[in-house]
Amino acid sequence: MLRNHPMVAACAAIVVAAGLAAGDALAAGTNAIRSRGMTYDSLKYLPDFGGSWVPAGPPFEPGDLAALRATLPPEVRPEIAARYQEGRKQILSGALVERGYCEPPTFGGRLRDGAAGSLEFLFTPGRITIAVESGLVRRIYLRDTPPENALPESRGGTSIGRWEGRTLVVETSGLSPAAAFLPGIALGHGAHVVERISLQDANTLRVETITTAPEILLAPLKSVGIYRRKRDRMFTDFDTCVQDDRSYDAKSRSEQFDATPPSDLPPPPAH
Repeated sequence: MLRNHPMVAACAAIVVAAGLAAGDALAAGTNAIRSRGMTYDSLKYLPDFGGSWVPAGPPFEPGDLAALRATLPPEVRPEIAARYQEGRKQILSGALVERGYCEPPTFGGRLRDGAAGSLEFLFTPGRITIAVESGLVRRIYLRDTPPENALPESRGGTSIGRWEGRTLVVETSGLSPAAAFLPGIALGHGAHVVERISLQDANTLRVETITTAPEILLAPLKSVGIYRRKRDRMFTDFDTCVQDDRSYDAKSRSEQFDATPPSDLPPPPAH
């Protein structure tokens, strides 16, 4: 019969061998992912987070960043929302100057948006590092418990991570209570953040965040951030901190010198 023909048997053997090889490769990849990037060899099986990532919105894409920041989620405590809106009102009127003078960047419960610049991910065995152009560096340790001697509070907090399939799950505690959750609104004590970071498609990064901050939120706040991959973007550190500017009072966030021109000042000469 045909099925007993030597050529058929040989082809069948090749198919079986190929299937076993594919199965071995799949098993190797699955085991490597389960190893959670603990070796250099296993890193190649993890999702490609390479390149710079910028927020899918202003100033990198069209949109109204001011309108976005004016809308607060209902989870924000009413007294906190009122204080935030009053601060915005004073800033827009010019009564306050929001410059962020010499305040080091902190992780306030969400990946930075807007003018904080782009993000970069660095995979190394046992750790993932997230760098932000504005100067914030976060280190995510791939383990079940915080590292020994982790600080009780820090600007980036203490982050431990794990891979659930191709999604990076990060839990962060030990955040600085002075970290800015909103402009002029600190995160407060006892904050905790859970992030789920994954590729929505080849060039879109999705970050689902649940922020618990009992001093400013009535309930855990769920949010979603979308980032676009920009492989050709040059990652550039920048700093908005200005020191020793005597014209600005950092405590009141206002100018100390009256810049109003005198009433008898003659007009500038005509060109």
